[in-house]
Amino acid sequence: MLSRRLVLIAAGLLFAVLAAQVLLGGPVLRLDEHLAAWLAAHRQPAWTTAMLLVSEVHETFKLLAVALLLAGWRWLRGDRPAAFALGAVPGAELLNLALKQLFQRVRPLDVEPLAHLTTYSFPSGHAVAASAFYGAVCALVVLRARSRGLRTLAIVAGAVMVPLVGFSRMYLGTHYFSDVLAGTCVGIICVVLVFGWAGARRATAPPLD
Repeated sequence: MLSRRLVLIAAGLLFAVLAAQVLLGGPVLRLDEHLAAWLAAHRQPAWTTAMLLVSEVHETFKLLAVALLLAGWRWLRGDRPAAFALGAVPGAELLNLALKQLFQRVRPLDVEPLAHLTTYSFPSGHAVAASAFYGAVCALVVLRARSRGLRTLAIVAGAVMVPLVGFSRMYLGTHYFSDVLAGTCVGIICVVLVFGWAGARRATAPPLD
């Protein structure tokens, strides 16, 4: 319980700091611009292909569809807490839409984006969806799986994929660093809140393996 609260507080405070920087201006915005310019200047064909693939695979509606399928599977297995816990993904995406409209930050202007979008930039929808999806799945596996190897694989996959998805959005010029970091915070907050509400640790629930 204490660790969950600490994660929630840390993610909430970090998001608040980033949001204040976006609204009021500050050193984070200068860091955003420098990183965006540096990444644009160091693009390579192989990296561009890889980052386009990572970004396409992790489009928000695709992760939402997979999360709903997993939730349906757990529901059919009688695991209601896990099915509800996976609701962190659609919940995070809905919150992201509201936050974009609230902040209305324009996407990077001084670099040539490799993907063109008309929505607002803060926070990053890909980062929100990826952190909510991998966070929810990783937490379920760690809490429920009996196999140590499976638990380790889930942790490694989450630790690699969430930053990779965020980096792909920065590399492609569609988001600033603060957009990605804020999106990750939103996803984490949603996972922590939904897991606490759903009681996904319930000992009587079916194992995942």
